[in-house]
Amino acid sequence: MILPSSKLMPVILAALKRGQRVRMTVNGSSMLPFIHNDDTVELEPLRAPPQVGEIVLAQGLEEQYVIHRVVCAKGGSFYLRGDAQTNREGPLASKNLFGKVIQSERKGQIRIHSRGIWHILGRIWLYTHPIGFYLFQSYLKLRRMGGKVLRWLRVIS
Repeated sequence: MILPSSKLMPVILAALKRGQRVRMTVNGSSMLPFIHNDDTVELEPLRAPPQVGEIVLAQGLEEQYVIHRVVCAKGGSFYLRGDAQTNREGPLASKNLFGKVIQSERKGQIRIHSRGIWHILGRIWLYTHPIGFYLFQSYLKLRRMGGKVLRWLRVIS
């Protein structure tokens, strides 16, 4: 069953307000390469203001809910950006931030984003922006081109 976010988000926000952890499947590509379309993320309620580098569930300026990384915190306002994006969103007040991503799961593999190697890689990604973004875009183009070349080689052999 697929529910529209207008029906699902009030339930998720209420659970986070009660102090419960929430698991949800996400869609979109704004957090590539760390969180992919159809990954399941686990959120925990924010107990303190998020730190730069953490991935949070927030209500953006256009009333949409996003899961993006905190890239800047200034005087109680926060700026977010998807890992596969170049523009940041904000300023957002802390009342618009609801939970932080602890981990994501894709094809049975769990990535813990709150500590360990995925946390470190996320910080590196954040501080090498926009270089990492352009390297990733180049990688995707090479991968697509490589697939075309392999298919072409199969056809002629």
